[in-house]
Amino acid sequence: MEVIPYTPLCALSEKYGTDKRPEPLGHGYTHYYDSLFPNRCRLVNKVVEIGIDTGASLRMWRDYFPNAMIYGLDCDTNKLLDEERIKSYYCDQAQIGSLQDASFRVCGDIDFMIDDGSHQPQHQIESARVFIPLLAPRGIYVIEDVLEPSLITPHLPYDAHIEYFKIDRDPWSKLMVIHAS
Repeated sequence: MEVIPYTPLCALSEKYGTDKRPEPLGHGYTHYYDSLFPNRCRLVNKVVEIGIDTGASLRMWRDYFPNAMIYGLDCDTNKLLDEERIKSYYCDQAQIGSLQDASFRVCGDIDFMIDDGSHQPQHQIESARVFIPLLAPRGIYVIEDVLEPSLITPHLPYDAHIEYFKIDRDPWSKLMVIHAS
């Protein structure tokens, strides 16, 4: 049986109540995310997440990346929030113009971007096409909760790694990870 490390990010995810936290209450993504930034948390300057929900993961990212500005994007204006080092904007993944407007607002040099929005393959494809070119060198783009990666990867002009999480109760627990050149 594989021992999954409990990381500082796991603790923050539980503090704020995100669904990225370890099982049994979450997808178990946080230990993997922690492995993406070994000794680099202080070097991350910009994080963008599509899908705000309660704002829990935005707060988690703010605490985990102490020097980063955190941007949240959501199509529900009731979920937009502005707090210390957190700014959010309206963005509807179903509308290319809305994606482009949001990309203009957050600008480039994105160190880490997470798509935890609609989870619809066409929306994930269009969002990736708009935002991946805005990644900083060594930037990372992650699409969360990908039910069927084969519906997305052929439509992206980028190499993607699929990270599988063995959670029997949840067939969505897969990440598509794209690293900037």
